[in-house]
Amino acid sequence: MKSLIFILLFIGFASASDKPTLVEFYAKWCIPCLEMEKTVFKDPAIKKYLRQNFNFIRFDTDKNENVFCEGETLPVLACMELWDVNGLPAFAILDKNGSLRHITVGEFDKEGFLNFLKAIKK
Repeated sequence: MKSLIFILLFIGFASASDKPTLVEFYAKWCIPCLEMEKTVFKDPAIKKYLRQNFNFIRFDTDKNENVFCEGETLPVLACMELWDVNGLPAFAILDKNGSLRHITVGEFDKEGFLNFLKAIKK
């Protein structure tokens, strides 16, 4: 219940912002997810770019918490199914109203992820 309240508050905050929301779906057993955690998400330039340009939220798919997805409260895995997410790591881009705009599945290196973020921001 605590996570659902957080998600609803986050979505409310995100909708009040002009920034798009980047949602990452990951798992502790996912080797590419772990590699990105150690390299990409530790990079100061990426941290700064994310903070300045996106509302960023991460979901551990093993916890399968309830999230607000497409106007409903659903378990993370059901949301992933609804959005046709077929692998990890996955990145969903939501507009300021919380509507899905884009899904990308797969691992990035630092340069590739920064290029991905910059392309989305345009």
